[in-house]
Amino acid sequence: MLTEADAFRVDSLLTVRLIGQLPTPCDEVEELVHYPADGIGSARIFLREGRKPGLENMYCTQGLGGIWSINLVIHDKYSKTVEIFINDHFVRKIRVIEITQKGWHNLH
Repeated sequence: MLTEADAFRVDSLLTVRLIGQLPTPCDEVEELVHYPADGIGSARIFLREGRKPGLENMYCTQGLGGIWSINLVIHDKYSKTVEIFINDHFVRKIRVIEITQKGWHNLH
């Protein structure tokens, strides 16, 4: 489960920070792929959340698992937003914060 997401750009480097919590101690999250925008649209990040290898069919104690974090750097100078997908389901769209020598601001 994704709990926090931020995106910042300096020049053409887009840094995305994702934080979440696993549904059980037997689960894990991994990045599958990410795509920059091609002049229009949003950058996209695809994650997989599921059982750790070897634990797919085993009983797992019910209760929340650990906190996870993923930090990505994407070469992207166009995206105004980032779309996040977990297991091919759209989860959240976040705005990119542009950081320049004059300060920072949200892109609309």
